[in-house]
Amino acid sequence: MSSEDQVRPYHAKDEARGQEAADAVAAVLKHAAEKDKVAQTKPAPRKQPKWMLPLGINLAVLAVYLLIAPPAWVVVNPIKPPDALAQTTDLKKALWFQAQRIEAYRAQYGQLPAQLADAGTPIAGVEYVRDGDRFRLIGTVGDAPPVVWDSSTSNDEIQALVAGSLGG
Repeated sequence: MSSEDQVRPYHAKDEARGQEAADAVAAVLKHAAEKDKVAQTKPAPRKQPKWMLPLGINLAVLAVYLLIAPPAWVVVNPIKPPDALAQTTDLKKALWFQAQRIEAYRAQYGQLPAQLADAGTPIAGVEYVRDGDRFRLIGTVGDAPPVVWDSSTSNDEIQALVAGSLGG
């Protein structure tokens, strides 16, 4: 194969001159100069729309009005705490369930647990008092008098309450 028969791309020119590279460099430099010129000119800040000032003033006046003299629809009604009787009833049920856990521990191990956590997750606000072969659970709710579960007594009131709530 001779040097004239070499395969060339169809778009290749017969003679490669430096003019093509020079044109490309000139175009890049021209673009960079235009970019610098545009970067030096800062655009003017946008004007604030005319409706913003009246809206801002009206919202400020409304906020001050709601702070100083709130209408009835703004006032939130406070949530009433549950009454002491309902809390005491719930505490009695909780003591009964805790006593059942302790009795299950006694049936399994043959003795009372050393602490309340040994018989399962203890209920917050319940005190466990061990006295020989019997135990007492003492629970308090708020200012109400303490509720006591004594294992030596039948606690018919609590058992009836729990049985009624379980539907049995």
